[in-house]
Amino acid sequence: MKEVKQLGDRSKSKAKQAAPQKMSSHESKAVTIPYPWLYASIVLFLTVPLFIFFMGYLRLSVGIPLTLIFAVIVLYCVSDCLNDPDGVKLSRHDTELKMPVSYIIGFAVTALVLSFVSGVGEYIFTIQDHPYRRAILRDLIDYDWPVIYDYSTQTNPEVIDIFGIVSGERAFSYYFIYWMPAALAGKMFGFEAGNFVLFLWNSLGIFLSLTAACAAIKRFTAWVPFLYVFFSGLDVIPNFVYLFNEYGSWRWFEGYVPVLSYVSNFRELASVFNQMVPCFLVVALLLISHNTRSMGLTAGILFGYSPWAVFGILPVVGAILFGKKHRAKKLSKSATNVLSPVNIASAMLLLIVFGSYYLSNAAATDYKGFAWETFDDPLLFIPVYLIFIALEVLPFVVILYKTMKKDPVFWASAAALLIIPLYQVTGMNDFCMRCSMPALFVFCIYMSGVVADVMDEKNTPKTGKGWLRSAAVMLTVILMTFPTLLNLFVIFGSVIQGEPNNKEDIGSFGNINQAEYAEVVQEQFFAKDYEDAFFYRYFAK
Repeated sequence: MKEVKQLGDRSKSKAKQAAPQKMSSHESKAVTIPYPWLYASIVLFLTVPLFIFFMGYLRLSVGIPLTLIFAVIVLYCVSDCLNDPDGVKLSRHDTELKMPVSYIIGFAVTALVLSFVSGVGEYIFTIQDHPYRRAILRDLIDYDWPVIYDYSTQTNPEVIDIFGIVSGERAFSYYFIYWMPAALAGKMFGFEAGNFVLFLWNSLGIFLSLTAACAAIKRFTAWVPFLYVFFSGLDVIPNFVYLFNEYGSWRWFEGYVPVLSYVSNFRELASVFNQMVPCFLVVALLLISHNTRSMGLTAGILFGYSPWAVFGILPVVGAILFGKKHRAKKLSKSATNVLSPVNIASAMLLLIVFGSYYLSNAAATDYKGFAWETFDDPLLFIPVYLIFIALEVLPFVVILYKTMKKDPVFWASAAALLIIPLYQVTGMNDFCMRCSMPALFVFCIYMSGVVADVMDEKNTPKTGKGWLRSAAVMLTVILMTFPTLLNLFVIFGSVIQGEPNNKEDIGSFGNINQAEYAEVVQEQFFAKDYEDAFFYRYFAK
């Protein structure tokens, strides 16, 4: 796929236009995508599961008004997306995308292959967490909504011993709305149909992610899907050290120091695709937005998909809200944009509904505290933190600095990645792994543009300093591929060796097959005393 730069680059100069040059047949085969179409596609992808949740999981007296309110909000968002901060409509010609047919095909194939290889639908050997993901879909299909479990349905004696009780009810508790379209299809046509819809839905999300990322950097380049798959920190370096010195604090490839982990894109896809894909879409949507009047929805919707990632998106949103690009000429207009009815209503309603739902199982966060408190000697946290930042954040700050030093989103993302490791929630520190997603995705998108520039023949360095920077960028890109390559080696190696797939190790949370999962299920997916929780008393059916 040849790189194409033709994404609404506007020139403020009135210089005489050069004579039009004949385009190659490759470049001329392009589809014009109006900006509102891309914007609407992403917003609908994010809100359709929300509407299904409102109408299927909530009592009608709550679900119908919420559906109507958010339908109006979505219509407003789409109708207003082409207006600048002052309310002036931008030219469609300046904002439309001319997407080469080769990229449409390439992105579609990439999305389908990536969904398949990362294990969505469990059509291939999977790594980490897919027994839980498959059980979530099965129970959303097989159980009435809201999903309520009865301990008496457990048949495995070992599971019963771990639970310690044989009767009573628990409510299903998890951020599950990503599965709602697939679950609805499964209720109508059976589990396998729902599972296939999940695969297609995830592929569509990846396709929209790649397209929006290209829109954000204003060019179509193969480096966007490459970085989408391979973006990671320089985890290979400490793991190379571990080969010669098996230090005791090493946990796993991307957990080479205690407590702290920033996870590679592919690992996120292979483990928590339900959080990763929506989060990437939200980040890309914010980067291509033209005003701030709808960000209560376009950023706030992330709360329904990943409560942890919401903490990480706040600095990015703050930088956009007060950045020059989204600032109106008058301060009063900027304030009105930020405090728009859409922003206030979206944020408040999403917070109330999903906040009350998550609070029904506060026990899921088994540990909270500052990260250094887990060290026997808290002072040891300082070198661990510095090593972590040097490998996970600093290389990208250095590479992006020259291009993005005037971009407030860049600085907000860097600041977030410096602060997030200081706090820990859960033993595996989901706070660190998931809160970091928005800022890391900003870096991923920006890196796609920088790497494309470096590889552009027109930008061949003419000085030693230029060659050194290009070499450093490409060396970083090469080193960052190792976590994904390792995961792919595990997946395909297991397929070749005929390793059994663990996709049915759980089966259903209502009747767990393998006892080793029971404790995690009880802690993270069961909400006890749910009848007294605000969500189930006033919102749920």
